[in-house]
Amino acid sequence: MKRMLVLILALVMVFAALPVIGAYAEEAPSITYSEHLTEGSSFDITDATIAWVKQANGALIIWVDADDSRSDEEIIAQAKAADPSLANSVTEFTVMKGLGVADTPNTHGSQATVTVADEDGKLVLSIDGDYSHCVIGSAAAAEDETTAPEETTAPEEGEKVSIRVDAPQKMAVAFTDGTVYYGGEMKEFVVGQEYTFQMCSVNWENGIFDGADNGIRGTVVYRMIALHRDDFLERARAAKENPERYTVKGIDIIDNEAKMIIVNCDADDTHLETDVNNFFMAYRFHFEHEGYGKKTGIEKVVNAPLESLSVNLPLGSTITCSAYAGEDMLGSADVFVANNSGEGVYDDELLTSVNDYTWAY
Repeated sequence: MKRMLVLILALVMVFAALPVIGAYAEEAPSITYSEHLTEGSSFDITDATIAWVKQANGALIIWVDADDSRSDEEIIAQAKAADPSLANSVTEFTVMKGLGVADTPNTHGSQATVTVADEDGKLVLSIDGDYSHCVIGSAAAAEDETTAPEETTAPEEGEKVSIRVDAPQKMAVAFTDGTVYYGGEMKEFVVGQEYTFQMCSVNWENGIFDGADNGIRGTVVYRMIALHRDDFLERARAAKENPERYTVKGIDIIDNEAKMIIVNCDADDTHLETDVNNFFMAYRFHFEHEGYGKKTGIEKVVNAPLESLSVNLPLGSTITCSAYAGEDMLGSADVFVANNSGEGVYDDELLTSVNDYTWAY
């Protein structure tokens, strides 16, 4: 049963353009509950900035805009503030941003799948599986000094530096200002100003990512800021005290929890490095039952399915892949792109940069 929930959202999100971090309202969002349903349903979330799907057993998926730069913890806290039942009954959370597919984080049979897709110009959230309710809304408008008009021009001012943007093979880095980089190009950044971007797989046939017919945009939104050496070293000293959270190098600091990259713009070879295990993962596809002509395809990426496929995919995203025998599709699966900490083995070699996926065909 498909039902479309038509929403009238009372409040809209106010973006404060600040030099470092885009301000999101701390108040609870204005929300609308769906009726209690247990069958597959679809909801129009075109005008929403936040939504969540709750299961009675305590698993939750929270969806937010692709350019929402907050940490998962901040997003979860806002949802709890708006819906007190979450704080009382939910223990497992998954945050998804922008378009994509995600499963509720429970592992038993009642797991539900949530898809957010562009359908004829509308943003539609679809649910496949059992769930308690769906909540959709917009962040409340903050009324404080952070939205002062005189600060709105700050991002256009300041010292500018040119930094090389590096991208993995057959991938691109797409900034939320609309620019796309395929590796090796220079981009101008304002020192101290925060930028957001996503990792994208390109269309293998033409090498293009355009957010439409070519390539797949990763759902994880990364934040990036360039700092001079003294400020960078001060951050690096603090980050080294917490190696489980931070990856510290001479050219950058990666905050793996907040998805923030701090670039040393005074380094000898300063660049935005989108490396394996932090930003993307190579997936190698196999078949459980060997046989000639078995292939793997990914729509908008590998449109012509290939044998023995190894493809770079954006970390933290769920990618729909399909298995083929010749020209016949055997089936599809939503593959969650996870990093590899060394547990994978391929040809008796311990892997740190490749994950294996085996089709049950």
